[in-house]
Amino acid sequence: MKKKGLNKKILAAFACLLCLLVSVGMTVAYFSDYEDASGGATMHLQGRTELGEGSDRANKNIVIKNTGDMNMIVRVSITGSEKYMRISHENGDETAWAKINGFYYYKKVLQPGEETPQIDALLNAKWKGQEPEYDFQVIVNHESAPAVYNGETLVTPEGWDDISDVIASAPLPGEGE
Repeated sequence: MKKKGLNKKILAAFACLLCLLVSVGMTVAYFSDYEDASGGATMHLQGRTELGEGSDRANKNIVIKNTGDMNMIVRVSITGSEKYMRISHENGDETAWAKINGFYYYKKVLQPGEETPQIDALLNAKWKGQEPEYDFQVIVNHESAPAVYNGETLVTPEGWDDISDVIASAPLPGEGE
């Protein structure tokens, strides 16, 4: 009788151990499985701006155009090797942009149909007539938000630096320049 009860206990313990091993294996498989994702998506919640980078292979000629129907504020981040890249305003207006915490903020409200002055991200390396053997990536991201006012003060979107004093001279909606 004792042997029969002992066999049932061993069999029950073995069944529990087997269930535990199977569930642990499935859990490990679930948490260790992954899939690489690539690409991106553009979200247009309100307003619309488009980024132009020019056609020059070696340099980025950055211009943002307001293609929507509402006033927008815009900013640009330019990422690349600071050793081989410099930012220039030679083809645009240097006073039109303010660099704050790694972003270039356009100092005016961008009216529908308008575009910003150009910023250039230029390669700053000399190759003595040879093609470079390294591949440099210059990544340009731009963000825009509707120009929203609280009275006469521009409201800065969440996650942006407070730029209300930088764009203080911008016309209020409905006012001309």
